[in-house]
Amino acid sequence: MNRQEQIQKSGYSVFELTKDSDSDSTTPIDVKYTAIMLCYQGEAIIEANMQQYHLRKGDSLCLGNVLYKSTIRMSDDFNARVLISLKSFAFNSAVGVPSGFMESLYIKPVAKISDANIWKITNNHLDNLELMQSTLLGLRHNEMIALSFRSIVLIMAMLRGGTKSSKKFVYGQGDVYFKNFIELIEENVNKEHEVAFYADLLHITPKYLSEVCKQKSGHKAKEIISSFLISKIKQEIIMSGKSIKTISYEYGFADQSSMGKFFYKMTGQTPGFFRKTNG
Repeated sequence: MNRQEQIQKSGYSVFELTKDSDSDSTTPIDVKYTAIMLCYQGEAIIEANMQQYHLRKGDSLCLGNVLYKSTIRMSDDFNARVLISLKSFAFNSAVGVPSGFMESLYIKPVAKISDANIWKITNNHLDNLELMQSTLLGLRHNEMIALSFRSIVLIMAMLRGGTKSSKKFVYGQGDVYFKNFIELIEENVNKEHEVAFYADLLHITPKYLSEVCKQKSGHKAKEIISSFLISKIKQEIIMSGKSIKTISYEYGFADQSSMGKFFYKMTGQTPGFFRKTNG
């Protein structure tokens, strides 16, 4: 059973991430994930939803609603442990956790774990989750999984000050626009590729949307749309079995040639060559 199948079956997966295991620097994601990562050694710059996070030894990373992930840089000795869960699994398992705690995770994604005991406790919970994927524990199995997951969430929130008060974690209007922009891309990028379309839905100008995106992610709005689009197209080419021509029309291109030019500009490869080398 591969990782995708495991996540679909259990709702989550615990695995090790190294430079060798991250052979594809861009990972297209078809559903929303929640991700918690502990960095054991080395360092890496991870990009998720077009925002970059610099991880060093002892850091924890918490991300919600991950749709697109890319590795910008990873040291040869980088080693991390990752818990990825479906958004639905995280929501159901975190029932009873105050909403302010969850907010603190995502508004302050990176936090250092300096206490050796906290580090050990967190890893013990990850061990439990990993073991419970292959060991059935009777009628209370799902409840025990949820307990371990909630414990990790509470620890991550504690590290970020979430147990004190969530009031200091305040979204600005730019954060709201950026968050909604990412979600709108997910819903519409198969047909809509222009900044003006998304700006109109957000009731702001294309220029202002690009300014917000540049401020929040370092990328212009058009670059973000193109990155999500190429990620989706890559996934279709590898997994769907559809013809390149069919994919071109389904993703809003006038013809196969137009998509081919876009694909080559983004990857340096033709769609056919990409399918041949990744099939």
